[in-house]
Amino acid sequence: MLFIYGALPVGGIETFFMRMAKERHRLGLHTTILLLSLPHESNPELLNEMKKYANVLFPDDIFLNLGKFTRRLPLLVPVKKRALERILENVDQIHASDGMHALVGYRLSNMLNKNIIVTVGFYHYIKFLWGGDDVAWHEKVNRKFIFDFLPEKSLLFFSEGNRQLYIKHKRKKLTDANTFRLGVIDKKDIKVSGEVNLPIKIVAIGRLVDFKTYNFYMIKVLKNLKTKGFNVQFDIYGDGPLKAQIADEINKAGLSESIHLKGTLDYLKFDETVSNYNLFIGSGTAIIQAAALGLPSIVGVENVIEAETYGYFSDVNQYEYNLKGLDLEMISVETIIEDYINMNTQQRKTLISSHLECIDSFTNESCQKSMDELKYITMPAKKLKYNRWIYEFSRILDRVSMRFNKRHPYLTRFEGFEKN
Repeated sequence: MLFIYGALPVGGIETFFMRMAKERHRLGLHTTILLLSLPHESNPELLNEMKKYANVLFPDDIFLNLGKFTRRLPLLVPVKKRALERILENVDQIHASDGMHALVGYRLSNMLNKNIIVTVGFYHYIKFLWGGDDVAWHEKVNRKFIFDFLPEKSLLFFSEGNRQLYIKHKRKKLTDANTFRLGVIDKKDIKVSGEVNLPIKIVAIGRLVDFKTYNFYMIKVLKNLKTKGFNVQFDIYGDGPLKAQIADEINKAGLSESIHLKGTLDYLKFDETVSNYNLFIGSGTAIIQAAALGLPSIVGVENVIEAETYGYFSDVNQYEYNLKGLDLEMISVETIIEDYINMNTQQRKTLISSHLECIDSFTNESCQKSMDELKYITMPAKKLKYNRWIYEFSRILDRVSMRFNKRHPYLTRFEGFEKN
């Protein structure tokens, strides 16, 4: 299998690729990952871990060295054919999470006439929906390739809710599309205890970006809880464009001693670190990892401004749990935390056990088995035709447009998807 991706910061998709490489290595299967970036743009610990289980490539390993053009224009830069032959020798599937990366894989396969299946994972619920028809030409090519050219079986939805969302908006049946849960954890032997020590420690982990609104409303929640006399602490692990803004809000609230920005969490220390907390709040793959440790985990619904949630992960894991607008009752986050603090030991043990019991479908073994079966899909005999030069020119123009147009469809991508 060949994964094609940008870089490896610590995030849900990136750690998923590492886990799949690790599981495949355990099974004696070959894995390669092509990162269209420079090595220093990846998290060093995650990159080193990936190198234990996969053949890690960078643009200069496969494309002619033309400086920045090699990384930024992989659909145009000439390829080192002998290197490509060696790289694709053991590849029976090319997997991407982005339209352009999928097209790069398709280009590499065609250069050797290998007809390797290209699969696409839908890792974010509106990845190929934002903007509707109001997108640049290159993005239209991406979506044509994914929805009109690739076999439906090569499309990977990681929840039934997400598949239904695309059926609705793309007006396609997607009957043959694959739906299985993302591999996140290995089964662990966790000792269940309902005892707690003060302060009650809450943790969030993930990129500090706009749609992860719980990082903001938790500041108000902490202030209210402390006003009521509860001894609580909130630690935020992660980095991103909103870090300074979050720090400013914490200082304004006078909570610098109770809310801490801890920076990026070393992925290899996830279990060790998170096990020291009482509650988790968040979404993505981190909430599954936390639940697998028996940590009661509050769902951080993306783009929700008020401090409301669908509840604990163990209650809603069968849904697209981080998606705003599900037909589920919203509950106050503050109330959930209060109720947790007031639980007795047996009630907490029951809550912990419910989290441990709900993560079976998220195991790496199950996901890898489902992904590996995709290598038997056959690509269309007829080739996709599009102008690669116009495609890249469209990408460049679109980036420029995004700098000056605050209403660019990508910058307003969540609008219109609040109720689905």
